[in-house]
Amino acid sequence: MGQPLHFEVYKDLYNKILTGYYSVGSKLPTEVKMESLYQVSRTTIRQALRELQDKGLINSKPGIGTVVTKDAPSVYWPPVGGFSSTFSKKWNRLIVKTINVSNVIPEKDVVTNLKLGSKNAAVEVTRIRKENNIPVFLLINYYANVDVNKIKEAGDILNMRQFAKEVLGVDFYYVTEEITAFSSDNMTSYYLEIEKGTPLLQIKRVSYDTKFQPVEYVKYYVNSTDWPYNITYENNSHDFPL
Repeated sequence: MGQPLHFEVYKDLYNKILTGYYSVGSKLPTEVKMESLYQVSRTTIRQALRELQDKGLINSKPGIGTVVTKDAPSVYWPPVGGFSSTFSKKWNRLIVKTINVSNVIPEKDVVTNLKLGSKNAAVEVTRIRKENNIPVFLLINYYANVDVNKIKEAGDILNMRQFAKEVLGVDFYYVTEEITAFSSDNMTSYYLEIEKGTPLLQIKRVSYDTKFQPVEYVKYYVNSTDWPYNITYENNSHDFPL
């Protein structure tokens, strides 16, 4: 089953507000113009606008039109990993494109990190995150025992972790990460639009539930020239080795 028509309109308008195409204080096109632009009914347009208004992003003013009132996303960047501080500064420049959602026979590292049996399939979600339309992140998420159709129906998922928690019902409790240097191969150079051999960061993240069972495995690759990996430690015991 595909997405409702109004969701496609909502998603396009949401992303344009998120990225500053429609800035705070600017007016959206009239309903008549949006009918022509999106080739849908007035009812569909109004459904999309209601969702945006419910999120506090727009406000309809009689005699003026529909005005953008907020440019902050309705999702937040959770304080996980070393890029969270940069996300908080750059969120309004980011867009995400989902390029593949499928059931796969997992590779060995996926089987190991999700503790899968030899016959278990996994759901693979591949996305590209762009800053100012330049690919920076290639993200590949793996899950077991989730509804693949819900992911497919969601389209371009801005925050996969929040989506997994709120829509897929994944229970996150704690996270481990492993960071290594990586020389871009054919796949990463293609998706990140860089030369093969370009230095990248490769991060492997495993998330666990309250029963200490792995529920998500992520491999992602970052062109970190403008995205440094930062972690702040609180030293209460003053016993960090130097």
